[in-house]
Parts: sequence; C-alpha cells; structure tokens
Amino acid sequence: MNERIENQFNILNSKSNLLPDVEQLYYSNLCKAKTSISYIANRIEWAKGVFKNKQEFYNVDSLSEARYIINQALSIISTAYFPTDLGLCWFNNPKFGGSMLELKEITQNKDENPYLELFEYNILPFISKEAPDIIGISIAGDSQLIPALSLSRLIKQQFDNVHVVVGGYVVTLLADTIMKYEELFTTFFDSAILYEGELPLLKLTEAIAEGDILDGVPNLIHYCKCRILTNDILPPDSINSLPTPCFDDFKLESYLSPDPVLPILSSKGCYWGKCAFCSHNESYRWRYRNRDASKIADDLQHLSNRYGVHHFVFTDEAISPASISRLSDELINRDEDYRLSTNIRFERHFTPELCRKMHEAGFRLLYLGLESGCNRILDVMKKGITKEIAAEVCQNIHSADIWNHLYVFFGFPTESREEAQETIDFLLTNKNIINSFSVGYFILNKGAAVAKYPEQYGIDRIDIDPVKDFNLAYNYSVLSGMTNREAVDFSNNCWDKIADEYESMKILNKIDQEDLILYLSHFEQTNLTSKLLGEKKVEEVKETKQITRDMILITSPFVVLEKLRFDLININRNIACNKHVHEYPHATSVIYDPISGKLYPINLLIEEILNLCDGGKSIQQISYILSTKYDASVRKIEVDIILLLQFLLREGFVHIRG
Repeated sequence: MNERIENQFNILNSKSNLLPDVEQLYYSNLCKAKTSISYIANRIEWAKGVFKNKQEFYNVDSLSEARYIINQALSIISTAYFPTDLGLCWFNNPKFGGSMLELKEITQNKDENPYLELFEYNILPFISKEAPDIIGISIAGDSQLIPALSLSRLIKQQFDNVHVVVGGYVVTLLADTIMKYEELFTTFFDSAILYEGELPLLKLTEAIAEGDILDGVPNLIHYCKCRILTNDILPPDSINSLPTPCFDDFKLESYLSPDPVLPILSSKGCYWGKCAFCSHNESYRWRYRNRDASKIADDLQHLSNRYGVHHFVFTDEAISPASISRLSDELINRDEDYRLSTNIRFERHFTPELCRKMHEAGFRLLYLGLESGCNRILDVMKKGITKEIAAEVCQNIHSADIWNHLYVFFGFPTESREEAQETIDFLLTNKNIINSFSVGYFILNKGAAVAKYPEQYGIDRIDIDPVKDFNLAYNYSVLSGMTNREAVDFSNNCWDKIADEYESMKILNKIDQEDLILYLSHFEQTNLTSKLLGEKKVEEVKETKQITRDMILITSPFVVLEKLRFDLININRNIACNKHVHEYPHATSVIYDPISGKLYPINLLIEEILNLCDGGKSIQQISYILSTKYDASVRKIEVDIILLLQFLLREGFVHIRG
C-alpha cells in the first residue's frame, strides 16, 4: 500500500501543472496518506481492539479516537484506489455512471477497485476449498452492486462448475436492465432471483442438485440456449412458515462490537406503503405480511440461547403499532431480557401506554421518518401524518425513556425554502423531546411513485439515459420549489445550525448511530449527554507551558516534515473555495500532524530549527549553533526561536522532553 501511494504521488508531483478539482484533490489526499500511513498502520490493531473491549468501547473518547483511526485507514485505502471512496458501510466510484461498459471496466480494474485483490486472496481460496455447487450473492443496497458483481465475475472466471445466482432489492429494481444484457449471464452470473428469495432459492438448489432445467424455478431470470428467460412470478411462502435465521457460519466475535447485535425481521413490506419517494416495497410487490408475535419471540429466544446475544435490531420497513404491542406483551409475559431497536411510523396509536409497554419489553431505540416539518409537503409526499402527530409521538416516546432518532430531508419537489425552514423550526422547537436526527436531501429513486408519475409531483423532466440503465437514481428538474442542487446546499448549511442546539448530538459527534443501541443498553438511560459528558469536570483551558531557554524540545511523534513541488496549502484553499484554477509548481515545505490533521507551511530556517530539536539540545544551544552559522545575535535568534516553538508547542507539532 505504501509503495502504491508513493508511486502515485511521484507521478503527480512530477507534472508540469495540476488540473483543477479532481487532480488537485488527488494530490492533497496522496500527501496526507503518504505522511500518515505509518501512524495509522501502527494504531489500527489498537483501534480494532477498542471496539471489542467492553471497558474501552464505552469510553466515548477512546471509541471516538478508535473510529477516527479506522476511518483514516479507509481513507488511505480510498486514496490508493482513487477515485474510489470506501467506508465501513459504503463503496462509491464516481467513474461508474451506470452503463454496462463502465460496469465491465470497473469490475476488472485493479487500480481503482480494492475488492478485486481482497476477493482474489481471501474469498477465491475459500471457494476452492469448499467446492460449492451454487453460490448466492445478495445485493441489498446500491453501494453493493460493484463489489457484488466484481466477486461474481471472478467466480465465473475461475470456477466453471459453480452456479452463481444474485438476488436482493437492487436486483429486483434492475430486473428490466438485467433482461437486456446476455453478457451479464455469460460474464457475471448464471441466474437472478426477483422479489423474495426463500422459496425460489430452495427450488433452484433442488433443480441444480437433480440436474433439471431451470424453467420450473419461480421468480428466476436465467439464460438458456442463447436466450434470456423469465420464469413465472409466484406468491412468497407464508412468513410464519419461515425458519429462524441462522448465523452459525458468521464469526460474531470478529465484528467491531464488544457484544454481538443481530438483525431480525418481524414483517415484510410496509403496512403503509404510500410514501411517494420510497421504492423499498418493490421487493415485496407492495404487499405487507407480519409474523406472529409468538414466533418472533421464539426466534429471539433461540438466537439468544444459541449465540449468547441479547441485542437485536429489527430491520422491518416499519413495525405497526398493533404488531409491536402484541410482541411487547409476548416478551413481557416470557420475562425476557433483550435490548431492541426498530423502525416505526408516526402514528397516534403509539400512545404513552404503548410506549411504556415497549420500554418494559426492551425497546430502547426507535427510528422514525419525519421527512418534513411542513404539513403541505407531508401531504404531497402522502406520508399520512402531520407535524402535530409527530410532536405528540415524540413526546410519548421520550417520556417512556426510549431514544428517538428522526430522519428528515429537503428538496421534495415543489418544496420552497420557507417550507424547508418549517422542518428546521420543528426540530428546534421540539429539541427537548427529540434525541437525535439525520439530515439529507431528496433523491429521485427508480421505482418510487415520484419517478413513475412525475407530472403529479411537480417534476418537469427526468433525465433517463438509456445507456446508463444500471442507475437507481435520476437527475431531474422541477416546475417550482428548490432545485436538487439548492436542496443539497440547504441540507449541508442547516446541519450545523440545528446540531449545535442539541445537547444529545454531542454524543453522536463521538460515537456513530450504529453504536447507540449498545450505549443505551449499557447505561440504561437515554440522557447519555449527562451520563457521558456531564460527569466530566469542566476543565479550565490551560495555557501552554511557557518555553524557557534551558528547555529541550523535540518534534512530536509521527509529525512529518515534507518537501513538495506544489503548494499544498494553496491547493487545499482552492478545494475549499471551489476555485477552478490550475496549480503550477512552487516548491514548498510543510509540517503535518497525522493525528490532528494539522498542516503548517515552513521555510528553510524553520525546517533547520525543527531538525535541531532532536531531544538532545536546549534552545540556548540551538540558538548558539545558528548564531555561529549565520553570524547573528544569539539573543535575537533565541527570542525568535522561543516565539516559533511556543506556537508549534501550542499546535502540537513539538513537545517538551521530560
């Protein structure tokens, strides 16, 4: 990795000029990556250990630092495979615009696709050892498309006798695209399952085991005799007939968590199913079915006993009030001790009594899609709620000592800035009963009602490129209200305004949303701000120790002095200010701290002073060396050095020895 980054940096650093935007960003990222890789590599095992250590995990400062280290490691990997953007929960390459040609290119591009090396060295040997007849790959989110098809392509290339089948939400949305390209079946996979896959996958496995043709496998798209065939779509099995999930082959102790948290599904589809912006119900053919409360409780009990788990996340689109009431009764009657989170809708049926019962049953975290604080926009969205109902439900959840997390977004077609402001006002007015929130902007998703019937929602034009038919979201223009660009800017600009008003959001500055259920369970209270931050004594801001002439200073560990052909400070300024200008060579030296991310320009004299701060010479001795070399006043040089080092000490670039 280090050699790869160095080589890429040297190529850019030798250019006659750096192009605006992407090339300058790449140069900046490479500079930071090459100077911080040693520090991050030395800390990565410690960081992973924090996530698995119960004492360290629940120390917000340790967890925050550990997550920073892991995120920086992923940033370095992203830089090595630029322009890839890789995170714990996402993968993105902006070069993939949604075309078949781009799909073929990126799934075999080892310079920009980090998954290829990962799969070749880790997954393919495992497949060779296990020698399976069939491999199923689920593509549940759009960021999984490239990694999944990179893997399926490698499997198809190396294992002639393995049947590769893909399925999941994304495959269902892309059914029309899949049926267009024979090359998908000759290069990437053998078949694709649409909608719910339990019964089709079983029938596919049986057909392959018996050597039968695949025409009888329901919901299957497959390739036969140079033709793409689509089998009959059949109703799914009863949700009550499905077995309890099995996690036997998952190494739960390897996940970044001190206690395993397992997903569980109590229903399929959304019982409301009318929100105009949502396409999730496509996977369930716009049907809703829920599992009996007794069977869900049996599932939880079995999983808890088998894996020693008592934290569960319900991954339902939304559990209805009636269903969650029955489940809560079942868990209370069984006297089970679980800690649970789930998605719910704003419904008046979530009364104070029901919310208290949910708390007794173990629910500690609820996610709710508010989307907007403007009643007109909620009506246009077909949300079926009002902001008054939302405030009432937030109050009931909050009073039951359950954490509520709201999702809002800006820019739904026809929404004005004034109406968007109503959402901000709602969050600020109700900050005493809302624990946390996420802010986003409207995305026109394939399969949503807004995309199917744009004229009903004030959309003037949808930009659908037939060549880029793997896209799951579209660009568009509106007849009135904010444009998409304005909505993105509004979302970014409002975040700080709202978050600063929320004490509870200080916690989410240190831990991630995914950590919440464990923290709420561990501390058994929703007032995490008071528990984790309020108990700390407010320390007075200590002045940096005053440097004296007899002190010995040394450059802080991992701080790097770097000589560059281009002015990195100016490049970063171009990026921050969106200045689309070329950058020409201008020899520059900088000092960089990979721990804090601070960057400071230095001249040759400062560089010389820092090199003399080797931990063995006092400031007085350094001053004498320089006064002799430059035939200057010792006293004047000493004063200047103290002023410089005082600043660098305050910024953390140097520290006092001993």
